[in-house]
Amino acid sequence: MKNIFTIAKNTLKLEVRDKIWIALAAFALGYVAIMLFLSDLVLRELSMVKAFALLGIYFFNAVIALFLGTTSFYRDVERKTVYFVLAKPVSRAEFLLGKFFGLCLVIFLTSATLAVAYLGVVALAGGGFDAMGLLAILMQFLEMAIFLAFAIFVSTFSSSLLSIVYTSVVFFLGHVVSSLVNDAREMGITGVRYVFVNILYYIFPNLEKFNIRDFAVHNVAAPWASFGYAFAYAAAYIILLLFLAIWVFDKKEI
Repeated sequence: MKNIFTIAKNTLKLEVRDKIWIALAAFALGYVAIMLFLSDLVLRELSMVKAFALLGIYFFNAVIALFLGTTSFYRDVERKTVYFVLAKPVSRAEFLLGKFFGLCLVIFLTSATLAVAYLGVVALAGGGFDAMGLLAILMQFLEMAIFLAFAIFVSTFSSSLLSIVYTSVVFFLGHVVSSLVNDAREMGITGVRYVFVNILYYIFPNLEKFNIRDFAVHNVAAPWASFGYAFAYAAAYIILLLFLAIWVFDKKEI
């Protein structure tokens, strides 16, 4: 556990010093702040301010998670940093878990900073304290954790460029698989095509489970059971992906 914590802490320190992360985080903060000025000019309704701000936070978190998840581990292998770490009494599992939790801390730091900015913008726009907006950002963080776990998994057996492609495809499918199943049922599709759609549904993560932005935008309380189910779903999927990543990494010659 100590080794995991040390690697996570070092990963956090390393990534937050990266110029790309700093630039993306600053741009995201600027985007959220601009929503306040646009609220009087274009986005005259509070719901529009919330919608665009939450969507912006989601987009920038996704970009940062994609960048970190697909480059951090691969960069350590390319720079031979992993050799120095594994030369110490550190297992490969501890190294991967430390990287994952360190990257999660980076995303959490980004999300927390943007959440504070978001709450300030909504409050200044006359919306008071937006608890549902805060929950929406928390749910986005859970989705990003899955995103990171998958990115680390594919990084154990592919190049950085291919990892970006694979992760982007899964990210896209994760948001459409539930719609595909519903559409197939409504259209009465059967046979091989219906089986194929269901296979996609059960293989790829259903990322729409973490999308409660509409509830936050319209200030509608979401069922609390859905939060618990989403957390359990995220935990199970992350554990599976990290287990597969460790299994592949253990068999990888470096």
